[in-house]
Amino acid sequence: MDNAPTDSRRHKSVRRREEILAAAAVVFADQGYRCADVERIAGMAGVGKGTVYRHFTTKEALFLATVEKAMDNLTDHVNDSLETVADPLQQLKLAIHRYFQFFDRNPGTVELFIQERAEFRHNSKPLYFVYQASRRQVWLERFQALARDGRLRDIAPELALDMIGELVYGSVFSHRLAGDPSRLSSRSESVMDVIFHGILRQ
Repeated sequence: MDNAPTDSRRHKSVRRREEILAAAAVVFADQGYRCADVERIAGMAGVGKGTVYRHFTTKEALFLATVEKAMDNLTDHVNDSLETVADPLQQLKLAIHRYFQFFDRNPGTVELFIQERAEFRHNSKPLYFVYQASRRQVWLERFQALARDGRLRDIAPELALDMIGELVYGSVFSHRLAGDPSRLSSRSESVMDVIFHGILRQ
């Protein structure tokens, strides 16, 4: 019973932090890092500016936390249903579809990635690639399983993994920068057909 007030305050603080990050994602994507106003973020989150700075000491810290939250959301969305599928090829197909689906639902995330690279390129490796590296071994094992089963052509699993990762990542940026109004996920079958079968007749 004595811990109840403490737990309640902790839950409220976590919820408030999530609300600030959700508002920050919208404002940073819309206005850019340099032009984004922390007061506007606070207003959108329904808190005072001081509350934002109690959770995030600087605007930079808030921005980087926003990018990190976007990466957590992307990772969770892609991985959400993979464990229900045993076949590594089907896991790959599902992951590509859900990857595109995430950016359909959260198009501003691309703007966050662009801004992180533009504003903080001297700080460290972009968070997208940090997260990608943290999941690399899991995906490499799936590609290695395809190779062992004779389903992967005579190509190094590492190369196949890297090339597919670059293709889907590039597709998201190309789609966003071109201002294409279509849904990325509607193209996932076509993208996978080209990835898995190429463009030339056998």
